[in-house]
Amino acid sequence: MGKHILLLLLGLSLLVSSLQALTCITCARLNSRGICESGEGCCQAKPGEKCASLVTLKDGKIQFGNQRCADICFTGTVRNGDKTVKMNCCNNKSFCNQL
Repeated sequence: MGKHILLLLLGLSLLVSSLQALTCITCARLNSRGICESGEGCCQAKPGEKCASLVTLKDGKIQFGNQRCADICFTGTVRNGDKTVKMNCCNNKSFCNQL
């Protein structure tokens, strides 16, 4: 009887942990209008991964972008003349990398 209860508790803990998993938006190529042209969908972040978004802007307007689950990620902005690259990482809630 004790083994059955242990298996039940293990199953419930796996279910709860899967419900709390981080889901991120994926887009392989975001166009200048902010519309995903390819690779649109979702990914389930693995342990250690975050939701990431990368956008390249020219004169403040989106040129192209990318959204994904990422294990190597940083939040920051790099400017070079009239071009800006913005990368954002988040793991506070699912779909937090929405642009």
